[in-house]
Amino acid sequence: MVELPFADRAGAGMLLAKELMRHKKQKDTAVLALVRGGIPVGRALADTLELPLYPYIARKLGHPEDREFAMGALAEGGATFLDDSAMRMCGIEWEDMQPIIDEETKELKRRKEAYLTEARPPLDGKTIILTDDGAATGATLFASIEDLRDTHVSKIIVALPICPPDTAMQLGELADETIILASPTPFHAVGIWYKSFPQVDDREVLQLLSK
Repeated sequence: MVELPFADRAGAGMLLAKELMRHKKQKDTAVLALVRGGIPVGRALADTLELPLYPYIARKLGHPEDREFAMGALAEGGATFLDDSAMRMCGIEWEDMQPIIDEETKELKRRKEAYLTEARPPLDGKTIILTDDGAATGATLFASIEDLRDTHVSKIIVALPICPPDTAMQLGELADETIILASPTPFHAVGIWYKSFPQVDDREVLQLLSK
């Protein structure tokens, strides 16, 4: 049983690595970390397992009047996930989300260029350990998994420090394997489960990726 809260993202990444030691130094395996908060987790995970780390870009699609409330997400390869039940509950139509999709598509393109994702080697046939610092609704991970399926990866392992039980169940249905250290309830937000949870900026992302 993991002790909460986690010290920081790097500490959570090292704890995840302990659950994935069978993949250490496996040449057909890579760590993909969602930008930005997943990068410190991914760096610690990849370093411990001696695996390559690459960024993966996904953007949350927030409610038009409350952008922190996720209605869905889009991922770098073009997959767009919208939560139909959440949209119905809020009375939101697809056309209401289109301006947000357009805005986040621009930011996604900027981040792809900033983090040089085009330099990433082909992923087809690889085992992918997909990680982040946690998940609330899981929207960005759902979109990313759909994206990765289109690249014909061999296996998708979702490795997370923390997420709520319902999100863990949904991820278990979509991924080939899930490693989730804790699924507390009530959940509230990812950040409350860390002692140190500062914002991760572009500069830190690039520094961690360059190691």
